[in-house]
Amino acid sequence: MKKILIIAMIVFVVFSCNKKQEQNKTKKDDNINISQSEKSKTEENKENSEKDSTKIEKQKELSSEKAIKKAEEEFLKDSKNLEKYRNYVTVAFYQNREFKRTKEITEIFLKNAPDYSYGYRVMADILFYEKKYKESAEYYEKAIGILKHGKQSYAEYKDIKVLNNVLSEIIEKDLIQAYRLSGDNEKAVETFIINQKFLKENYNPLLYNIALNNAKKDNETLKSSNSKKYEENKKILSNLN
Repeated sequence: MKKILIIAMIVFVVFSCNKKQEQNKTKKDDNINISQSEKSKTEENKENSEKDSTKIEKQKELSSEKAIKKAEEEFLKDSKNLEKYRNYVTVAFYQNREFKRTKEITEIFLKNAPDYSYGYRVMADILFYEKKYKESAEYYEKAIGILKHGKQSYAEYKDIKVLNNVLSEIIEKDLIQAYRLSGDNEKAVETFIINQKFLKENYNPLLYNIALNNAKKDNETLKSSNSKKYEENKKILSNLN
């Protein structure tokens, strides 16, 4: 009897172990199936997301093309109109970086409305983005000259504070930077010194101080190439604050 009970217990233990192994195997298989299902679902979602993203980009591209075309058509109806030119440039160049056609449109505008500074600034920006810094500086100079002395400067900006702020930005952020990137640090320093008083009075104080420090750094590059000019500039810059 005792022997039978021992055998029964052994059979029960073996059966229990086999059952547990089978349960673990089933659970493992279920986890694998779930993992594969989740992976497939993730890949499907990723694929759908990429398709949606591509579709959205195409829609944006088509929308931009339509907007550019419409703005161009409106401008060509009246190629002297500053606001229509601004609208075209905003959509075509500043939002979509349409270089070639913006340059062509700008040439038309400059031919028909040479008294506005904005066309020269846009052409300068285009050349700047094309890394033609020397040519870019020439157009910034023209824009600045018109804003300082041109009869249309107030018609463009109407408010004297806005006009002076725009002038400050073109001088410091655009023109001086164009000279610096063209390798003409001497001209960059000279431009700052010439316009220092105006920048001091009209530019953001923090940005003015940065511009002053940049001019001092630019001047240091002249130490070996043009020591006389370096000393002259150093004396002037050291007295500015």
